[in-house]
Amino acid sequence: MAERDTGPDGTPEALRAAAGRSWWAFLGREPLVHFLALGALLFGASALWQARQRETIVIDRATIEALVQQRSELLGEPPSEKEQALLVEGVVDDAVLLREAYRRGLEQDELVERHLVQKMRLILGEEIPAPEETELRAFFTAEAERYRSPPTVSLDQVFFDDPAELPADLLERLQAGEDFRGLGQRLFMLGHRLARYSVTDLTDLLGADLARKIFALPPGDWQGPFRSPHGVHLIRVAEKLPARVPAFEEVADWVREDWRHARQQEMIAAQVALLRERYRIVIEEDASSP
Repeated sequence: MAERDTGPDGTPEALRAAAGRSWWAFLGREPLVHFLALGALLFGASALWQARQRETIVIDRATIEALVQQRSELLGEPPSEKEQALLVEGVVDDAVLLREAYRRGLEQDELVERHLVQKMRLILGEEIPAPEETELRAFFTAEAERYRSPPTVSLDQVFFDDPAELPADLLERLQAGEDFRGLGQRLFMLGHRLARYSVTDLTDLLGADLARKIFALPPGDWQGPFRSPHGVHLIRVAEKLPARVPAFEEVADWVREDWRHARQQEMIAAQVALLRERYRIVIEEDASSP
C-alpha cells in the first residue's frame, strides 16, 4: 500500500484540503461575513471618494513672503527656517478655519457681516489723493464753525482736600500778594495753574455748580473759599478767552484729517451707488400690514 501524504502535524493532506474547502464554504454562506466585507468595501470607496473630493486651498507665495518680510522688519533680522515654517503653519490654519467658517455659514453672523461691510467701506475709500493746501483752506473756510473753540478760563488755585486745614487768613494773605505756589495740596497732580479750561472741562473736574461760579468771576482777584466734591478751593481767574475760530495754521493737521474723512465718505457713497446697479433690490413688505 502506498504511503499517504501527511502534513507537519500528521494530518493527511487530502483531509486538510477538504477541511479548508468546508471552511470557505461556511464563510461564503455566513451573512455576517458578507456584511463585514461589504462594509470594508464601502469604507474604502468612501475614503477614496473623499480624498478626491477634498477642497483645494492654495496659499500664494506672496502672502508668505509678505509675512516673512513683516516679521523681519519687526525683529530686525530674517526669521529662522523653523520660524518661517511656523508662519506657514499659521497661514494654513487660518485658511482652513476660514474655509470651514464659510462651510458652516458663519459669515451670516451679524457681527461678521458688520465687519465685512466695514471692511468693504475701507476698501472703497482707500484711494484718496493728497490734498492741495488750497483745497484744505477752502474746506476750513466752509467748515469754520466746526473748529470754533468754546470760551475758556485760565485760573490759579490753592486747594485743600480737608476744609479744616484751610488757614482762616489765607485769602487775605493771597490778596495781599503772598506767593500761592507751594501752598495747599495738589488736585489730581494738576498743580496750581489750570490753563484754558472750558466750562465742560471744569464741570468734569470740579462739578457744574463750581464751574458756573468760576466763569462768573472777574479776572484778577483771589476769591473763595469754594467747595467742590474734592475739597475747598481759593481761586483767582487769570485770563478769560472768548469763543473763537483758530487760524488755519493752528489746526491744519485736524483739517487735513477731516478733509480726508469727508472725501472718503463721498467716494464710498459714489462707489456704493455704482455697486447697487449690479443688483435688483427687493424690500419685503411688513407681514402685519394690511
